[in-house]
This record gives sequence, C-alpha cells and structure tokens, in this order.
Amino acid sequence: MKRHPFILFLMMILINFSCFAQQINDDSLFKRANQEYYNNPNESIQIVKELLKRERNPDKIIKLYLVISSAELTKGNFNASLQYLFKARELALKSNDPKVQTTFFITIALQYEQMELDSKTLESLDEAEQYLAKIPDGTYHKYFEIGRINLVQGMISKKQSNPEIALQRFQTAVKSFEKIKEASKTYYNQSILFFYIGNCYLDLGSEEKAEKAFTKAYNLAIITDSNSLESYALKGLSQIQKIKHHNNRALQYLKDAEERGKKTDDSKLLEEIYKEMADNYLAMGNQNYYQLYNKKLQELQFKREQLELSSVNESINVQNRNALIKTQELESTYKNLIILTLILSCSICCIISFAAYKLMRGNRQNTREIQKILRD
Repeated sequence: MKRHPFILFLMMILINFSCFAQQINDDSLFKRANQEYYNNPNESIQIVKELLKRERNPDKIIKLYLVISSAELTKGNFNASLQYLFKARELALKSNDPKVQTTFFITIALQYEQMELDSKTLESLDEAEQYLAKIPDGTYHKYFEIGRINLVQGMISKKQSNPEIALQRFQTAVKSFEKIKEASKTYYNQSILFFYIGNCYLDLGSEEKAEKAFTKAYNLAIITDSNSLESYALKGLSQIQKIKHHNNRALQYLKDAEERGKKTDDSKLLEEIYKEMADNYLAMGNQNYYQLYNKKLQELQFKREQLELSSVNESINVQNRNALIKTQELESTYKNLIILTLILSCSICCIISFAAYKLMRGNRQNTREIQKILRD
C-alpha cells in the first residue's frame, strides 16, 4: 500500500518526539535519583535500577552506578555499594571522557574515606588528579572537582588530627566552589564543607567560629532540602551548647537532628546523635535516658561494624580474584613462551642436525672419491 509522504513525515516526527520525551523523562528521573540518594535512598535505588534496564550509554551507566552506590552506602550496605563501584570502575577505565573518569575516582575516594580505608582513598585521589589535569581550566567541572578533591583531602587531614592543614584544604575547596557561576550546584557540597570547618574550629578551641560555620552549614542544608545535612549541622550546633553547659538546649538541637536523621537511613549519623544525647543526659545526671541512648548507640555500632567487615572482606576477595586472574594470565603467557621456546629450539636443532648430516654425508662422499683416486 502506498503511503502519503506527509503521513510518513508525521510518523517520523512522532517517533522522534517519543524518543525525545523518553530522554527528558529519564533525565528528570536521574536528577531525582541523584538528589534523593541521601534523603530517600530506597527511592533512589529503585529509580536507578529502572534506568539501568534501558540505558546503553557507558558514561551514563557509570553515573547511574555511582548514584546507586552512594544510595547503598547511605543505607549502610557497604558490600552492595562496593559492587556497583567495581562495575563503574571497569567502564570508567574504558571511557574517553576525563570528566566522567575524574568524577568516578573522587566518588570512590569518598566511599573509601567513609569506610576508613585511607590508603585506598589517597590512591583514588591520585588517579582522579591524573584525569583532572585533562579537563580545561576555567570550566565548571574543573572548579567543582578541585573543590571535591580538597574536601576529601581535608577530611583525611581532619581524621589524622591535623585540623590546621584540614582547614587549609577546606578553605581552598570553598574558594574553588565560589568560582562557579551556578552557585546553587555547590550548596550541597558547601554545606558539608562548613560542617567540617566547624569541627576543625572545635578541635582548635574556637567555639565562636565553629558556631558560625555550623550555622552556615545549616542554612545551606535548608536550601538544598537535605534532611541529612540539616541533621549534621544541628548536631554541630548542639556541641557548641554542650560546651557552654546548656544541655537542655543541646538536647533540643539533637532531637531535631534525630527527627531528620531517621528519614535518611544514615546509621552513622544516628550513632553520632545518640552518642551526643547520651553524653548530655549523663552530664545532667539522668541515668535512665543515658542508658537508653547508650544502648541505641551500641546496637547501631554493632550492626554497622558487621556490614563494614562484610564489605572489607568482599573488597579483599575481589582483589584476590583479580590477582588470581592476572597470575593465571601470566602463567598462560609463560607456558606459551616455554612452548614457543621449545618449538624454536627443536626447529633450530633440526636445522643444525640436518645441516650437520648433509655436511657429514658430503665429507664421506668426498673421502670415498679421494680414496678411489689414490687407488687408481
């Protein structure tokens, strides 16, 4: 049946529009998953799994793996988080986009830092900086990733009891984020930064500066509508009140932090909140509530430690499997080399033997001819 050209044209437009609409829908879903992995990790995981079923672009698949890995980490599922990171790593190493590669290695550095695997964190940051050097200067991605690298490096310094060095790193990160014109894209990371800056000032005994930093972290968290970041900032503000011996005010901050923290499935956050609550009740002489929150703390710690142990064992198993594969490849290469050497050696021996045989045969023939001449 002959089709009218206009109908064909209209069909093509509808097909392209359908694909375009699907792409817009997928982009919106990805954005939602990326925003919600901290506040609502279960929803984020569900969205990513649906997107992975139809995504074919390797660079986009890497981003999806990073989001679902972060969501699993938020829930405390370190093993699942690592599994997605290993899948992302395989694709990242094959990518031709330094932005994707830089983002991957910084993200995995953050994951390792939260698992307290500092050597792996620093190793991943070194790899990230190699790809970062390939991103053009003055671009959004350059400033953003420089900020994130300094954020992670500052976190390591803070953990190693070097608050002065950590502050330098964090301030460098803040300056880098401030160079980005689309400021709203940096609020989330800046909230984290000011929370850590507040903790550094606490370590240095500068409570006033610490309170200002925690307040700024809280205000940025409200803009991003992040329950987790709000909760961390409130916990920081409670520490200032505890130092001032305003325990009731500290507990009010902590109860607000707990309310938001329960919406995130962030067990490590809740651990820190329960520890602070127990400390404040102990300072007030309230043994019942002290024991209640201390028990909650111990239960969460035990659960998290079991998950982390499982993840570390899985990471070691993966490394052992990779090492075994490389060993088998080397053994295979070595065996092939031995076989090739034997074949070459045999071939050379055969050639030499054949040449020697021909020479000896020629010599015997010459000897017979000479003897015949002498007899004649």
